[in-house]
Amino acid sequence: MENYLIAILVIVTILLIVQALVFVGLYFLVRRAVALAERVGQLQTRAEYLLNNTEPIVKSAQGLVSDLKEAADYFAQGAQNITAITEMAKDEAAEVRSLLGDTTALARREVERAREKVDKVQDTLATVTDQFQLTTELVQRSVLGPAREFSYIMYGVRRALEVLMAGDRLPVNRAYQDEEMFI
Repeated sequence: MENYLIAILVIVTILLIVQALVFVGLYFLVRRAVALAERVGQLQTRAEYLLNNTEPIVKSAQGLVSDLKEAADYFAQGAQNITAITEMAKDEAAEVRSLLGDTTALARREVERAREKVDKVQDTLATVTDQFQLTTELVQRSVLGPAREFSYIMYGVRRALEVLMAGDRLPVNRAYQDEEMFI
């Protein structure tokens, strides 16, 4: 019976250690996910800043192009270069938007996965805690209860042997003192 209890306690201890290791792993995973989310936020802020500053420049460049078409041939070549730059800026802005969307979607998926894993660990922790409590109650009932009863029986047997072996009656003041200690 004691071997089973020791085996159960060893298993519970191993499970608690495994659970602690899982929590440490989840802590590092969540830390990485949070760092990734913060970096995505920074990239998003930069991209929005670039987008907000690019659009007025594009509009200004288009207005400038229309004014320069009226000018000499020398300005025509400059206008063509500005138009090419504007198109490149639009393409870059579109690529930044696409990259930002992909990165945000990836970050959301990773955060959702981390949440699912945390929920799973919480469920596992609740199950292990319940099983540990049940095991503790079982140990209390099956080991400590009978041990306490055995202790009471041994005390009674010892007291009976003392009474039987003593032979002489104790003086009144000693008998009362022993009873008071017992009570």
